[in-house]
Amino acid sequence: MRRRAFFKICAGVLGGLGLSRKAWPQYPSKPGPVKYDFFFGQMVYGQGLAWNPRPGVARSLARILNARTSVPVSPERLEIKLSSSELFSCPFLYLSGENEFEPFSDDEIQRLRRWFDAGGLLLADDALAELDSGFDRSFRRELLRIFPGEKLKPIPSDHTLFQAYYLLDKAVGRKATVPNLWGIDRGDLTVLIYSQNDLAGAIEQDASQGFRYPVIPGGESQREMAIRLWVNLIYYALCANYKKDAVHSSFISERRKRRPR
Repeated sequence: MRRRAFFKICAGVLGGLGLSRKAWPQYPSKPGPVKYDFFFGQMVYGQGLAWNPRPGVARSLARILNARTSVPVSPERLEIKLSSSELFSCPFLYLSGENEFEPFSDDEIQRLRRWFDAGGLLLADDALAELDSGFDRSFRRELLRIFPGEKLKPIPSDHTLFQAYYLLDKAVGRKATVPNLWGIDRGDLTVLIYSQNDLAGAIEQDASQGFRYPVIPGGESQREMAIRLWVNLIYYALCANYKKDAVHSSFISERRKRRPR
Protein backbone atom coordinates (compact mmCIF):
# COMPACT_ATOMS: atom_id res chain seq x y z
CA MET A 1 0.00 0.00 0.00
CA ARG A 2 1.26 3.45 -0.86
CA ARG A 3 0.13 4.87 2.51
CA ARG A 4 1.92 2.09 4.38
CA ALA A 5 5.15 2.98 2.61
CA PHE A 6 4.59 6.67 3.43
CA PHE A 7 4.15 5.84 7.12
CA LYS A 8 7.14 3.52 7.19
CA ILE A 9 9.42 6.17 5.74
CA CYS A 10 8.04 8.97 7.90
CA ALA A 11 8.14 6.91 11.08
CA GLY A 12 11.81 6.27 10.44
CA VAL A 13 12.45 9.95 9.87
CA LEU A 14 10.59 11.23 12.92
CA GLY A 15 11.49 8.42 15.29
CA GLY A 16 15.14 8.61 14.34
CA LEU A 17 15.15 12.30 15.09
CA GLY A 18 13.51 11.91 18.49
CA LEU A 19 10.59 14.15 17.50
CA SER A 20 12.73 17.28 17.47
CA ARG A 21 10.89 19.07 14.68
CA LYS A 22 13.44 21.89 14.51
CA ALA A 23 16.04 19.32 13.52
CA TRP A 24 14.05 17.67 10.72
CA PRO A 25 16.07 17.42 7.53
CA GLN A 26 13.87 17.09 4.47
CA TYR A 27 15.62 13.95 3.23
CA PRO A 28 17.58 12.25 6.03
CA SER A 29 20.11 9.77 4.66
CA LYS A 30 20.21 7.35 7.61
CA PRO A 31 17.03 7.20 9.70
CA GLY A 32 17.63 5.95 13.22
CA PRO A 33 15.62 3.40 15.23
CA VAL A 34 11.84 3.84 15.20
CA LYS A 35 10.22 4.38 18.57
CA TYR A 36 6.67 5.13 17.42
CA ASP A 37 4.54 3.82 14.57
CA PHE A 38 2.08 6.71 14.57
CA PHE A 39 2.50 10.47 14.84
CA PHE A 40 -0.46 12.82 15.21
CA GLY A 41 -0.02 15.74 12.83
CA GLN A 42 -2.40 18.68 13.18
CA MET A 43 -2.84 21.37 10.57
CA VAL A 44 -2.11 24.91 11.73
CA TYR A 45 -4.07 27.53 9.81
CA GLY A 46 -5.22 31.15 10.10
CA GLN A 47 -4.49 33.55 12.91
CA GLY A 48 -4.54 32.81 16.63
CA LEU A 49 -5.65 29.43 17.98
CA ALA A 50 -8.77 28.82 15.90
CA TRP A 51 -7.07 25.69 14.57
CA ASN A 52 -6.71 24.26 18.08
CA PRO A 53 -10.12 23.79 19.77
CA ARG A 54 -9.08 20.50 21.44
CA PRO A 55 -5.42 20.96 22.44
CA GLY A 56 -5.21 17.71 24.41
CA VAL A 57 -6.52 15.34 21.74
CA ALA A 58 -3.13 13.97 20.60
CA ARG A 59 -2.02 13.00 24.10
CA SER A 60 -5.46 11.57 24.95
CA LEU A 61 -5.47 9.52 21.76
CA ALA A 62 -2.00 8.18 22.50
CA ARG A 63 -3.15 6.96 25.92
CA ILE A 64 -6.10 5.16 24.33
CA LEU A 65 -4.12 3.55 21.50
CA ASN A 66 -1.23 2.53 23.74
CA ALA A 67 -3.64 0.96 26.25
CA ARG A 68 -5.88 -0.86 23.78
CA THR A 69 -3.59 -1.86 20.91
CA SER A 70 -0.04 -2.89 20.16
CA VAL A 71 0.59 0.21 18.04
CA PRO A 72 3.15 2.51 19.73
CA VAL A 73 1.74 6.03 19.38
CA SER A 74 3.63 9.23 20.08
CA PRO A 75 2.00 11.42 22.75
CA GLU A 76 3.40 14.55 21.12
CA ARG A 77 1.48 16.50 18.51
CA LEU A 78 3.21 17.69 15.36
CA GLU A 79 1.94 21.15 14.43
CA ILE A 80 2.09 21.39 10.65
CA LYS A 81 1.73 24.50 8.51
CA LEU A 82 0.81 23.91 4.88
CA SER A 83 3.65 26.17 3.80
CA SER A 84 6.24 24.12 5.68
CA SER A 85 8.44 21.37 4.24
CA GLU A 86 7.38 19.30 7.28
CA LEU A 87 4.05 18.71 5.54
CA PHE A 88 5.65 16.02 3.38
CA SER A 89 7.06 14.22 6.41
CA CYS A 90 3.60 13.73 7.93
CA PRO A 91 1.24 11.25 6.23
CA PHE A 92 -1.64 11.82 8.68
CA LEU A 93 -3.14 15.25 9.28
CA TYR A 94 -5.95 16.31 11.59
CA LEU A 95 -7.89 19.48 10.81
CA SER A 96 -10.36 20.93 13.30
CA GLY A 97 -12.17 24.12 14.26
CA GLU A 98 -15.48 25.67 15.23
CA ASN A 99 -15.71 28.88 13.23
CA GLU A 100 -15.22 30.17 9.71
CA PHE A 101 -11.62 30.58 8.61
CA GLU A 102 -9.81 32.44 5.85
CA PRO A 103 -9.25 30.67 2.52
CA PHE A 104 -5.99 28.84 2.03
CA SER A 105 -3.56 30.47 -0.38
CA ASP A 106 -3.27 29.10 -3.92
CA ASP A 107 0.17 27.75 -3.04
CA GLU A 108 -1.22 25.95 0.03
CA ILE A 109 -3.94 24.38 -2.11
CA GLN A 110 -1.36 23.10 -4.59
CA ARG A 111 0.78 21.69 -1.79
CA LEU A 112 -2.22 19.91 -0.29
CA ARG A 113 -3.02 18.37 -3.67
CA ARG A 114 0.55 17.04 -3.95
CA TRP A 115 0.35 15.75 -0.38
CA PHE A 116 -2.83 13.80 -1.18
CA ASP A 117 -1.21 12.45 -4.35
CA ALA A 118 1.69 11.20 -2.21
CA GLY A 119 -0.71 9.12 -0.10
CA GLY A 120 -1.61 11.42 2.78
CA LEU A 121 -4.81 10.99 4.82
CA LEU A 122 -6.68 14.01 6.20
CA LEU A 123 -9.15 13.66 9.08
CA ALA A 124 -11.34 16.77 9.45
CA ASP A 125 -13.41 17.22 12.60
CA ASP A 126 -16.04 19.87 13.27
CA ALA A 127 -15.50 20.72 16.95
CA LEU A 128 -18.77 22.64 17.18
CA ALA A 129 -20.70 19.62 15.89
CA GLU A 130 -23.64 21.59 14.57
CA LEU A 131 -25.15 21.54 11.11
CA ASP A 132 -23.96 24.40 8.88
CA SER A 133 -21.38 25.60 11.39
CA GLY A 134 -18.85 28.21 10.41
CA PHE A 135 -16.13 25.55 10.22
CA ASP A 136 -18.34 23.35 8.05
CA ARG A 137 -18.97 26.15 5.56
CA SER A 138 -15.29 27.08 5.31
CA PHE A 139 -14.13 23.47 5.07
CA ARG A 140 -16.55 22.66 2.25
CA ARG A 141 -15.46 25.82 0.45
CA GLU A 142 -11.81 24.71 0.57
CA LEU A 143 -12.69 21.20 -0.60
CA LEU A 144 -14.10 22.64 -3.81
CA ARG A 145 -10.66 24.14 -4.44
CA ILE A 146 -8.66 21.05 -3.47
CA PHE A 147 -10.92 18.56 -5.25
CA PRO A 148 -12.66 20.55 -8.00
CA GLY A 149 -15.77 18.85 -9.35
CA GLU A 150 -15.93 16.32 -6.51
CA LYS A 151 -18.29 16.13 -3.57
CA LEU A 152 -18.13 14.58 -0.16
CA LYS A 153 -19.92 11.23 -0.07
CA PRO A 154 -21.23 9.31 2.93
CA ILE A 155 -18.80 6.58 3.94
CA PRO A 156 -20.83 3.32 3.96
CA SER A 157 -21.01 1.15 7.05
CA ASP A 158 -19.21 -1.70 5.25
CA HIS A 159 -16.16 0.47 4.58
CA THR A 160 -12.84 -0.91 5.82
CA LEU A 161 -12.47 1.75 8.49
CA PHE A 162 -15.57 0.38 10.27
CA GLN A 163 -13.85 -3.03 10.39
CA ALA A 164 -10.22 -2.09 10.89
CA TYR A 165 -10.08 -3.09 14.59
CA TYR A 166 -13.58 -2.95 16.07
CA LEU A 167 -16.72 -3.81 14.12
CA LEU A 168 -18.80 -0.64 13.96
CA ASP A 169 -21.83 0.41 11.96
CA LYS A 170 -22.15 4.13 12.67
CA ALA A 171 -20.14 7.23 13.52
CA VAL A 172 -20.47 9.28 16.72
CA GLY A 173 -18.37 11.75 18.69
CA ARG A 174 -19.05 14.19 21.52
CA LYS A 175 -22.37 14.63 19.72
CA ALA A 176 -24.31 12.48 17.28
CA THR A 177 -25.22 15.26 14.86
CA VAL A 178 -24.72 13.19 11.70
CA PRO A 179 -24.87 9.36 11.77
CA ASN A 180 -22.11 8.88 9.22
CA LEU A 181 -18.68 10.05 8.19
CA TRP A 182 -18.04 11.76 4.86
CA GLY A 183 -15.20 10.96 2.52
CA ILE A 184 -13.39 11.49 -0.74
CA ASP A 185 -11.72 8.52 -2.43
CA ARG A 186 -8.74 8.02 -4.69
CA GLY A 187 -9.08 4.61 -6.29
CA ASP A 188 -9.75 2.10 -3.52
CA LEU A 189 -8.44 4.41 -0.77
CA THR A 190 -10.31 7.06 1.16
CA VAL A 191 -7.91 9.99 1.38
CA LEU A 192 -10.17 12.43 3.25
CA ILE A 193 -12.51 11.66 6.16
CA TYR A 194 -14.84 14.25 7.66
CA SER A 195 -16.73 14.04 10.95
CA GLN A 196 -19.40 16.56 11.99
CA ASN A 197 -19.65 15.07 15.50
CA ASP A 198 -16.58 16.47 17.34
CA LEU A 199 -14.60 13.26 17.55
CA ALA A 200 -11.87 14.91 19.61
CA GLY A 201 -14.30 16.26 22.20
CA ALA A 202 -15.38 12.71 23.02
CA ILE A 203 -11.88 11.59 24.01
CA GLU A 204 -10.03 14.70 25.22
CA GLN A 205 -8.91 14.35 28.83
CA ASP A 206 -7.96 16.89 31.47
CA ALA A 207 -4.84 16.91 33.63
CA SER A 208 -6.24 14.21 35.90
CA GLN A 209 -7.01 12.04 32.83
CA GLY A 210 -10.75 12.43 33.30
CA PHE A 211 -12.80 13.18 30.22
CA ARG A 212 -13.21 16.90 29.69
CA TYR A 213 -16.64 17.03 28.02
CA PRO A 214 -19.99 15.26 28.46
CA VAL A 215 -21.17 13.17 25.53
CA ILE A 216 -24.61 13.94 24.09
CA PRO A 217 -27.09 12.28 23.90
CA GLY A 218 -25.76 8.78 24.55
CA GLY A 219 -23.47 9.33 27.52
CA GLU A 220 -20.67 6.90 28.26
CA SER A 221 -21.83 4.21 25.84
CA GLN A 222 -21.60 6.77 23.05
CA ARG A 223 -18.15 7.81 24.26
CA GLU A 224 -17.03 4.19 24.05
CA MET A 225 -18.25 4.03 20.44
CA ALA A 226 -16.33 7.24 19.66
CA ILE A 227 -13.19 5.77 21.24
CA ARG A 228 -13.55 2.65 19.12
CA LEU A 229 -14.03 4.76 16.02
CA TRP A 230 -10.80 6.62 16.78
CA VAL A 231 -8.94 3.32 17.07
CA ASN A 232 -10.35 2.21 13.72
CA LEU A 233 -9.46 5.50 12.07
CA ILE A 234 -5.82 5.23 13.14
CA TYR A 235 -5.64 1.61 12.02
CA TYR A 236 -7.08 2.63 8.67
CA ALA A 237 -4.50 5.40 8.40
CA LEU A 238 -1.74 2.87 9.06
CA CYS A 239 -3.01 -0.17 7.18
CA ALA A 240 -5.45 1.16 4.57
CA ASN A 241 -7.52 -1.60 2.96
CA TYR A 242 -5.82 -4.74 4.22
CA LYS A 243 -9.08 -5.91 5.84
CA LYS A 244 -10.62 -6.07 2.34
CA ASP A 245 -8.19 -8.82 1.42
CA ALA A 246 -9.97 -12.08 0.68
CA VAL A 247 -8.34 -13.83 3.64
CA HIS A 248 -10.27 -11.57 6.05
CA SER A 249 -13.70 -11.64 4.38
CA SER A 250 -15.16 -14.79 5.94
CA PHE A 251 -13.70 -13.91 9.35
CA ILE A 252 -15.35 -10.47 9.36
CA SER A 253 -18.65 -11.91 8.12
CA GLU A 254 -18.70 -14.45 10.95
CA ARG A 255 -17.87 -11.80 13.57
CA ARG A 256 -20.76 -9.65 12.33
CA LYS A 257 -23.17 -12.56 12.75
CA ARG A 258 -22.08 -13.09 16.35
CA ARG A 259 -22.00 -9.42 17.32
CA PRO A 260 -24.58 -8.51 20.01
CA ARG A 261 -27.33 -6.14 18.86
